[in-house]
Amino acid sequence: MKVENLNVYSDSVIVVYQINGGYQAKGPRTELYLKCAQRIIARFNEVRLELIPHEQNEGADELAKLGSRREATLLGVVPLDIQRLPSVPEHEVISLSNDLGPTWITPILAYIKEGLLPDEKNEARRIRYKASRYVIYDVVLYRRGFSAPLLKCIDGDECNYILRKYTRAFVEITRG
Repeated sequence: MKVENLNVYSDSVIVVYQINGGYQAKGPRTELYLKCAQRIIARFNEVRLELIPHEQNEGADELAKLGSRREATLLGVVPLDIQRLPSVPEHEVISLSNDLGPTWITPILAYIKEGLLPDEKNEARRIRYKASRYVIYDVVLYRRGFSAPLLKCIDGDECNYILRKYTRAFVEITRG
């Protein structure tokens, strides 16, 4: 038996509208996941992706929470599969890392890793001064402070995710 028609219900406005073509996928990683979803959708005759209220998706949320707890009593009831690699094929992830281009982190990393500085004297001095406040641990750039913990430096999709998450939380707090 082969499934030909598929109905998908999601409470994620962004996912539903991106796949249905209402929203544009922003960011290289989001575009890769959208392309991956479109390849899967192409295998079916008909796929309907519908937005449902969050309240109607509580069962799926609870099931996901149960599976992530890893309690011994639930292991036989809720199948647990740990995803260790991204669901996007590896060759596409490699191309993603090459497509990002220079960011604010790039000159600091170039100086710390390889001692490379821009040709312009003032810019080189500024990078050298800035780089003294940063350190690399496990291939990740951190900003260090005198009496503060190390702060992870982020950019790209990770930055956008955090901004969206905390902007939404701030709006909810101010509404009240």
